[in-house]
Amino acid sequence: MSHFQIQNCFDSHVHWLATGQMSVRLRLQHLKCEDDLRQCRILPTHFQGEWLVGFGWDHHQWPGQQLPTRRLLDELFPDFPVSFSRADGHAAWVNTRALQRIGVLDQEGGLKALPELKGGRFVVDEMGLPTGVLVDLAKSVVDEIIPEPDSNQVRTALLRGVDIFNGAGFTHVRDMACSESQFNESCHLYESGFLTLAVEQFFSADDPRYFETALRLAKHARAEQIPLLRASGIKIYYDGALGSEGALLSAPYQSGSGQGLELLTSKELEELMRQTWESGFSLAVHTIGDEAVHRVVLAAEKVWNRGCAGHLHLEHVEMLRPETVTHMVNRPLTCHLQPCHWLSDRQWLNEKLGPLAKLVFPWRLLQENQIQFDFGSDSPIEPASVANNFKALEESVVQGVPPLLGSPLVYHSHPDKTWVPNTYSLFHGGQPTEVVFNGSHLT
Repeated sequence: MSHFQIQNCFDSHVHWLATGQMSVRLRLQHLKCEDDLRQCRILPTHFQGEWLVGFGWDHHQWPGQQLPTRRLLDELFPDFPVSFSRADGHAAWVNTRALQRIGVLDQEGGLKALPELKGGRFVVDEMGLPTGVLVDLAKSVVDEIIPEPDSNQVRTALLRGVDIFNGAGFTHVRDMACSESQFNESCHLYESGFLTLAVEQFFSADDPRYFETALRLAKHARAEQIPLLRASGIKIYYDGALGSEGALLSAPYQSGSGQGLELLTSKELEELMRQTWESGFSLAVHTIGDEAVHRVVLAAEKVWNRGCAGHLHLEHVEMLRPETVTHMVNRPLTCHLQPCHWLSDRQWLNEKLGPLAKLVFPWRLLQENQIQFDFGSDSPIEPASVANNFKALEESVVQGVPPLLGSPLVYHSHPDKTWVPNTYSLFHGGQPTEVVFNGSHLT
């Protein structure tokens, strides 16, 4: 398809604020080995408070594919705390100063105590000392003490995000990480006439401790009734990511690291479902590994069978077993897939997953069983791009992923065609050439 038009061009899974923030943060995707960090130019915009923050390193791109350690960070940045997020957002590479700030190391660098975490881990060396890599909820321990951006910084980042999404052809997005400060500044953008994006907002409870706060915020946002900001639901996490081996699998990773992480028990998950659905919201659950998807669907089935109605959104669904699908048919659920992840993950899927690799990127399986799904980018984890998803759909067939049937355009068009009329995007060669939002030409 060299020329096409999409009405209400939709990215079904983004992190709006982070997309804008990452445009000025320290980007680490280019690192070909740990030592390449020495060549990075550090700017004032790379700091949050006194913390140096960055994003995008991927040890799968490095010789030996070994996780980094704090040794180099301590050498280059001995005087302030550092936290660099991995490319999947589910692991952090930190220095000794950071580990001291969270109370894991004392001022001399000796071990104090490693927190006992369900759904997270501190990678340790043969002496039991933290190496500087923190996975999933262990990363959250650091994230919690990094200073939050002020309102001006949030507003500026959201505006950058609008420009990025509109520039990629998107007029509708589904944002998965809304906070109170983000919602407030989103309202200001709308009131000022600068919001040229229709946003479904899911309020973040990445740590289950913050679920009640997220639910209260969602209720407040719904009451505000902002036309371009739909308060749609709550977002929680059930497992981690494949790259950092936190996604929950039905068999061990080939590396021997285990089967991944379960961030919630089934009873905890069922209770969060009940509270969300009884409040009239959808629940979005981050679930990547095949076993995670299976357990989440079974938990939802129990809650539905008790008479509690509500819509379930399964985020990513990068792996799916046929037996799980039998529990999904004719249920109120939607899957949100990012084909572009195949472009990043294809180099190690077989090596990491072994026999389970046959379960990846199940768009054909969902089609055959008439289960609703949409396509997105997971921006800024991957660039916001229709073309990248189409490329992945074409190239994955060569490596054995069952092909999508019919046109992929439908999976990038928002289901509600009445939300912002006279809105469409024209593409040529996979790139947007004209974007019209509510009758106004943006490009």
